[in-house]
Amino acid sequence: MKPRAYSYLRMSTAEQLKGDSRRRQLEKSRAYADEHGLELAEVNQLEDIGISAFRGDNVRDGALGRFLDVVKAGSVQRGSYLLVESLDRLSREDILPALTLFLSIVQAGITLVTLTDKRVYRAEDIEMLDLMTTLVVMERSNNESVEKSDRVGNAWKQKRVRAAGGEPMTARCPAWLALAPDRKSYQVVPERAEIVRQIFADTVAGMGMFSIATRLNKAGVPAFEGKKGWHRSYLAKTLDNRAVIGEFQPHTKVSGTRVPDGEPIKGYYPAIVAEDLFFRAQHSRSQRKIGGAGRKGPGYANLFTGLARCAYCHSRITFENKGAGTRGGTYLICSDAQRGRGCTATRWKYLDFEASFLAFVQELDLESILNANEDAAKRKALEDELRSLRGELASISESMEKTYAVLNAGGPPEFIAGKLNELSAKKATLSALLESKEAEQNHFAGRDLRLYISRDEIRDLVSRLQMPPSDELYRLRAQIASRLKVLVETLLVAPQGRGPISQKVIRELQELAGANDADVIAHMRSVAGESPESRRYFAVGFRDAAVRVVFPTYDNPLLYEQQIVADNRAKGGETSIEAIYPDGSFPVA
Repeated sequence: MKPRAYSYLRMSTAEQLKGDSRRRQLEKSRAYADEHGLELAEVNQLEDIGISAFRGDNVRDGALGRFLDVVKAGSVQRGSYLLVESLDRLSREDILPALTLFLSIVQAGITLVTLTDKRVYRAEDIEMLDLMTTLVVMERSNNESVEKSDRVGNAWKQKRVRAAGGEPMTARCPAWLALAPDRKSYQVVPERAEIVRQIFADTVAGMGMFSIATRLNKAGVPAFEGKKGWHRSYLAKTLDNRAVIGEFQPHTKVSGTRVPDGEPIKGYYPAIVAEDLFFRAQHSRSQRKIGGAGRKGPGYANLFTGLARCAYCHSRITFENKGAGTRGGTYLICSDAQRGRGCTATRWKYLDFEASFLAFVQELDLESILNANEDAAKRKALEDELRSLRGELASISESMEKTYAVLNAGGPPEFIAGKLNELSAKKATLSALLESKEAEQNHFAGRDLRLYISRDEIRDLVSRLQMPPSDELYRLRAQIASRLKVLVETLLVAPQGRGPISQKVIRELQELAGANDADVIAHMRSVAGESPESRRYFAVGFRDAAVRVVFPTYDNPLLYEQQIVADNRAKGGETSIEAIYPDGSFPVA
């Protein structure tokens, strides 16, 4: 059998693929194999494209390293050939690691051939002259790489100094910018910048990336990259890109890992998005990850996706569409009940539930979303500021996680420690500011908890939100859903009131006490059958620990029989509990 030969190609930059380097190396390997009767392993050709040998990346992470592992495992027959253009394709490291690599190859029984000078290295045939020649080549290759690295590093440092003064480091820039004709600045491409701003605005309003991409594609807006339209992955990169607020973060490679090179350069790019909008978008995205991501239909049908739970078994509440017709419509139902897993199967008509929730849960502050009066504008501005702070905190936490990951990958400890200290200090400052703003919001909400718009106005607002689907309605409903995820910790839905809960207690008493507590059990059954006990209700637990329980009437969702409000913002830190009936100050139809 012919000895098997493996061709190893390495190019330190992918740009070299556009030139003649790859073809040249391949042709030399084929010619040598044909001339010396070798079987060239075309299928198992070894290539490290865009990988440097200066720090041993090709051995540690590349195809050469994987080949050496296979050789050590005995899967490559001794006497096989490794064909390389020259020794500097194998390594440009310091002389000792380069020589160690060279010897490990030939001592494993692999014949090493350098195609440029046709030199053949076998362990049993190597002489002193071969080693001396090898050492000279290795030292020269390393010196060339060191000089090149120094030149590139110094040039990069000079570019960075000039960049701090506003001069572009490179012609490459985000898709919404272009290099000015004088090459001394970047210019905004107005129509593209407006698209980016709308993407951020839609995200803050609660729209997901699928919906945004669909909107852009339906409107015929040309994508910034490729010819296949907008994709969620590109939108995600755009929303993460701090270049929209003018920042540029240079990077460098350390031990094969791409790490930040110094601090971000602020003002390097023209900012096209305000910082508060950027961080509000990050917060909105984080809230969608908690629950509710995915398609929402043309009208954002369910505002409570990921929030509502069954009051009886705490399973997820499902949105059910039974289609058109007299028995059709949309409903909320316990997912366990829907699947026949034992819970009560009573449904709550979705539009009735939504109307009651929007009408009576004042903490949502529906007016500030739909109307633009002065008080509503103040409340919305405060909420926007809070969302921006939360988004910035989330961004800092993510940066800290990435920095820890770089440390674990062998990044420079001193730089990383400084970066972490800086991020920790900024996080502490923002956390204190967030706490202050949350206290301001609580004070604002507590000041006028019982003041609300008139019953006619609330009826009109609810009607607006239940009109036929449109793009504008989708944005409004998405914004409401986004705010709910910020405000609400728990939402329990009880379509049959407390009846099923009482029945569960009765069953437990029967199992524990049997006939000994027949009087107690009889009393519990009597209570469970009373009208107040069987009234349906929903309970909302807010993130500030306040609670609101609403008992809507059956025949009119904009009427209620009773509300219970537990407010932890009372003076002295005590929780106040208040039962409110229709003759109070809440709106009724």
